[in-house]
Amino acid sequence: MKINQLFEELEKMTKGKDSVFAESGMVNWHDKMKFGFFPLGFGMLTDDITLDSKAADIEIAEGGVMVLGNDFGTVGYVKDKCSDIGEKKTNKTIKNLLDERVGLNRNNTFFTNFYLGVRTHPDATMIKRVEKLYDNYKEVCYNFFLKQLNLLNPKTIICLGHDVKNALIESKQSNSFINWAPKSTSIKRIHIDNKHIIESGEVAGRKFVLIPHPCDIRNFNDYHMKKLSGIINK
Repeated sequence: MKINQLFEELEKMTKGKDSVFAESGMVNWHDKMKFGFFPLGFGMLTDDITLDSKAADIEIAEGGVMVLGNDFGTVGYVKDKCSDIGEKKTNKTIKNLLDERVGLNRNNTFFTNFYLGVRTHPDATMIKRVEKLYDNYKEVCYNFFLKQLNLLNPKTIICLGHDVKNALIESKQSNSFINWAPKSTSIKRIHIDNKHIIESGEVAGRKFVLIPHPCDIRNFNDYHMKKLSGIINK
């Protein structure tokens, strides 16, 4: 499918909801750059994306892999760290995900975020969220996440870190993610108990894989890279 179909759906599903975003400390930015996680970027982390690339021309393979991040960060991050073309390929999260030990096929991997928009905070390095996320905003994000699943039909969804884990636990499909509950459960504990993979029948039988957030090589290391490679290339 074409990436512009997702942008069109996003426009429809978020139209008139700027106040919903604002209440949760977010601004509804999208399609601001080429290289980066959707929806601020095109979601295809390949060398084919250029300044001249248009969403209408970019194909996303169905039945592939979806990488599900938390959000794009802050307004300050976008202004200070992102050029016109997008995020730097040296960004630790991107660099670690694209490591050859992981073995992602970039042609059928779509990089997206669960939480839409950009945090309005001007700090470029803020990691912890300072604004409460309200239910109306969470519902918009979850409904659009379902839309992405239905349109792309990925066979595997790689979930990055605690915030994504907890967002899914809180969602309408929470029964599907009972193995990851409660919210306080550590990812290390989940991996030890071999609960990091969920075959979710409620979400069309797809495989959800929980990994430590790959922004820090101390948490997302050689062990996790090789384990993830074995799952996605099975």
